[in-house]
Amino acid sequence: MLKRLFAFLLTISPFLWGDSHIFVLHRFNDERFTSTSISTNKLKEHFQYLKDNGYKVVPLSQLIANRNKNKLVAFTIDDGYKSFYEHGLKIFREFDYPFTIFLYIEAIDRGYPEYLNWSQVKFIAKFGEIALHSYAHLHLTHLDPISIMKDTQMAIERYKINLKQIPRYYSYPYGEYNFDTTDVIGAFGFDAIFHQSTGSINEDSDLNNLNRIPLQNATDLNKSLSLEYLYTKWLEPQKYPDDGLLRKVTVKIPSGAEGAQIYVSGFGVWQPTRIKGDIAVIEFKQPLQLQKNLTRIFVKVNNKVGSTLIVK
Repeated sequence: MLKRLFAFLLTISPFLWGDSHIFVLHRFNDERFTSTSISTNKLKEHFQYLKDNGYKVVPLSQLIANRNKNKLVAFTIDDGYKSFYEHGLKIFREFDYPFTIFLYIEAIDRGYPEYLNWSQVKFIAKFGEIALHSYAHLHLTHLDPISIMKDTQMAIERYKINLKQIPRYYSYPYGEYNFDTTDVIGAFGFDAIFHQSTGSINEDSDLNNLNRIPLQNATDLNKSLSLEYLYTKWLEPQKYPDDGLLRKVTVKIPSGAEGAQIYVSGFGVWQPTRIKGDIAVIEFKQPLQLQKNLTRIFVKVNNKVGSTLIVK
């Protein structure tokens, strides 16, 4: 369902350029994992498109400081797989494109074979920024605040010991978060915190909840870059319903917005909302029985999109 949703979102006119965009990658030239790997040939093609169409690829810090400007792009890499060192890094160096790599620290500490080692991380740091993707790469929404805090403290300590600096950025393992995880991770004072979802960012974006678009072999970069940011404040639901039934969605959107529609992942269609002032509401005649542990909810106004996540 999410693939169909993303394909629909990308049909928005490519001539309506959006805000700043951050992309996330994971593996490179690894055919075992088609949903999270990209070929270096396709990566070159994406990079050439950006170069040919006047986009400026900048460090994450520069994009965040100038996120109200169009045609800025930043790249991030999650987990710290060795395939980035072996295949991806040379493409970034060829195009002189900066990047930020978010590390699964425990995998490096324990020497997991598919992950980087600290020597390779230090070499990569000559060309890009290094950030945190947690210590143990757990489902944070299943942990209590103390456990989240301990995991993050461990990640920061190991980062500081090995890289002699303090990490500025954090990305949620599995892209999963809720209000509790955001509060705990946010208290560490990172410059920005990232998840993974379709969308863009601008000056109204919450720095503790920034969108990143997955970049894959099948990604239509032209259309991805046309997506614009929609300011939202999600009022209901604020957590996964105890009985698994979604009865109502309520979201604050910019005043005067018309034609807002809601999409719930797994349920296939956009549905119109009632709008009163700056509040969009939809009550489902038949409550939606959520089938998966992770459900994304999107709101769309014209070509602008906002989203939230609820995790069981």
